[in-house]
Amino acid sequence: MFHYEYWGNGRFPAHHNIALEELFLKRAADGKAIIRFYSFPKDTVVLGYAQATDPVKSPDGIDVTRRITGGSHIQTGKNIIAYSFAVPRDGTFRNYEDMRAYYAQHVADALTGLGVDGVQVDNKASVITTDDKIIAAHALIWGVESALLHGLIFIDHYDADAVAKRVHLGRRKVGGEIYSEYAALKNLPAISTLLDRLAINSHNRTASLRNIVAEAILAKLTSTHERKEISPKTVNESFELMKKKFSRGSWIDSRRPPFTEQEIDEIPFEELDGKLLKKLGYCLFLQVRDKDFKKMCMSEV
Repeated sequence: MFHYEYWGNGRFPAHHNIALEELFLKRAADGKAIIRFYSFPKDTVVLGYAQATDPVKSPDGIDVTRRITGGSHIQTGKNIIAYSFAVPRDGTFRNYEDMRAYYAQHVADALTGLGVDGVQVDNKASVITTDDKIIAAHALIWGVESALLHGLIFIDHYDADAVAKRVHLGRRKVGGEIYSEYAALKNLPAISTLLDRLAINSHNRTASLRNIVAEAILAKLTSTHERKEISPKTVNESFELMKKKFSRGSWIDSRRPPFTEQEIDEIPFEELDGKLLKKLGYCLFLQVRDKDFKKMCMSEV
């Protein structure tokens, strides 16, 4: 398939992580295929590319940033590991659906290989589930010369009450009953409980589980790869992107400057320079079908 560069499993502040995503999208345009894992040192609300800032209730104590892919708001933090795959548009994938399906299945297979039961891929909703609950979700950008898919896996459970204080969580009427995104968040599974015997003697179990998950996905995708490090040069390049874009209010508040048609073919379901969208639900459940969302909200008896 590809000979990958593996850029490790780093932990970076919010704007830095998103700047690195665009930097690697650009690197893939030069013919490089990239695998990267990362996490966030503090809780961070990440807005979708074409989303307004209206869901953020309170920015106190958290970071707020905007990503380069579509969808809506989601919280990241120490409880997750993010995965990212950037590849050249060399014909390997006919379209973004092919790319999404390929990487989603490999992530799912890695989780199954670790011992997570009942893992299923739902490419229409861009999620991976276990026991009808979301364990991983992702989004994609289909550039003119390269493409990138990134997503996250829950290592530890969300604090749903804290999330509810920070961002809007919607409700949905299904079959005459009201179901809430709050309930669905409360029911999300996590690797730390699904694989309760893994890394139990580690002094930092969350970090150990992030490494175990990263290595499992890497092994599913490639047996040979070039290991790379986020060098001072890479940091400087990403800082330049931050100064020009990702740490600026014009990007976070207004999505300025937007991508152009010379850079990006498509961000699924988004306009490159359209009106910012308001009143969107939480990203994990945005494309989940009503009957599936209902199951996600229901606790086990």
